[in-house]
Amino acid sequence: MASAFPKLPGFVPTQELDKPNFRKVSSVKQEQNREIKQLPNKEYPVPRKQPVQIPPQSGMFNPDYLSTTHAMHMPKNVANDSEELYQPSWVKMDRHVLRFSGYFKEAVVESALENYRIRKITIFYYLEDHSLSITEPKQENSGVPQGAFLKRQKVLRADGSKTFIIPEDFRINQDIEIFGKTIRLYDCDQYTREFYEGIGQQQAPSFNPGCDSFETKTMTKYIPQKDTVMKDYLEHKLGGGKVTSQKQFLENDRKVLKFYVFSDIDYVLHYYLADDTIEIKEINSANSGRVPFPMMLRRQKLPRKFSLNQPGQTYAEDFIRPQDIQFGQPLIIYNRKFLIKGCDPFTRYYYQEKFNVDFPLGGQEEFQQEQKSNIIIPPHNGIGDEQDSLGYIYRLQPIPPKKDFFKWVDNQVNLRFLAMFNTTKPEDKDRVFVITFFLNDDSLLVYEPTVRNSGIPDGKFLEKRKYKNVNNNNEYFAPQDLIVGNEVIINGWRFQLLDCDEFTKKWYAESFK
Repeated sequence: MASAFPKLPGFVPTQELDKPNFRKVSSVKQEQNREIKQLPNKEYPVPRKQPVQIPPQSGMFNPDYLSTTHAMHMPKNVANDSEELYQPSWVKMDRHVLRFSGYFKEAVVESALENYRIRKITIFYYLEDHSLSITEPKQENSGVPQGAFLKRQKVLRADGSKTFIIPEDFRINQDIEIFGKTIRLYDCDQYTREFYEGIGQQQAPSFNPGCDSFETKTMTKYIPQKDTVMKDYLEHKLGGGKVTSQKQFLENDRKVLKFYVFSDIDYVLHYYLADDTIEIKEINSANSGRVPFPMMLRRQKLPRKFSLNQPGQTYAEDFIRPQDIQFGQPLIIYNRKFLIKGCDPFTRYYYQEKFNVDFPLGGQEEFQQEQKSNIIIPPHNGIGDEQDSLGYIYRLQPIPPKKDFFKWVDNQVNLRFLAMFNTTKPEDKDRVFVITFFLNDDSLLVYEPTVRNSGIPDGKFLEKRKYKNVNNNNEYFAPQDLIVGNEVIINGWRFQLLDCDEFTKKWYAESFK
């Protein structure tokens, strides 16, 4: 009797449900498989079921787009017994994978670094179809191709039984031969241990396979040991370095002991309490016949004993402290004697409070040469800023005058006044002006609004710059000089202040309460 079902895979009622695929097998493959014992896949009790994972179908550019698993097509609202009864083994064992860690030794020839290398691999055994795959973790600069070591496939046993490897062949701390490679298993994951406990074959505990010469010498990162003494020496030699005690620096910053010493001439010795450094300066006097050399000894820590050792050994090991400096006693500085003659008032007070020692005052003060200037400053011609013009008098290459940055930032405010000429000329008597005072730099700007048919051009009347008030000792104009109702003289022009805007009134009310 002819069947009405189409002869397609999945529509023939007499086909085997356990058959996972219906691909054609080539004749060459069939010849190779004739002698292999094709045993049916054995079902094992799994320790726990895999959760249903429905891949996201958010868009066609997602790599999991339109992907499916067996769990997506499982019947719903059906008892678990019915599901397991009609499920093939390849559905029950779907996504149940055993994972083992193993290694094998590979000989290395013509290498002075190593004789062999331990290559660690990971074996994945798929219970779905009893196939396995092997991967090798990649190591940096290993020199061998790593990654996929063996593609997923069924592997025959090496004992000649012509049967495939099954889960019972994997044992921790035992060898397994795969395509001629003898692999020693040393670890497995937790799920694999639960699986073997379920079938009554517990795995041995894990162990460390050890490291080879390549991993020891190449993969181990070298942590260099820092020479702190040499680093501190080089930093201070270049003028930097850190203070040994941060508390000492904060408490004694800008506190300097001043001593008057004598060697062949008079010197001034400065001891900086912030970092225990010493400097010696010459006292240059007028007509002394000596070339003025400002520094006898640059600022540094002074060792008690001078010797030529390795760099960093004599620095900050045993240096002079304030208690070592005593009145009348010579101070040996690099094999040169300096006699202490006295100190300044601050040093005397410091010794009284710190060491209860009365250090006498005295010594030759530094000569302060009077700077006589024969520069005659001419009067300003009114062109440009006066401070800018003074730069050409004091320096051959003038420097732009520095502005008060904080005043310029904090006072972005303008005061506006309405003014008229204080004159009897009929053509100027009705002219109206707007005077703007800028608080950020104390400059003034005088502007004349447009008056139609007046015959006088409108626009800027006086440039924006600082002007002097002749009624206030030629001082620059300030806000207190601009009072409504008063007369002011700006650059020779007499203005009568008539009014100001609302903001200016509020500003004056708050500033001059």
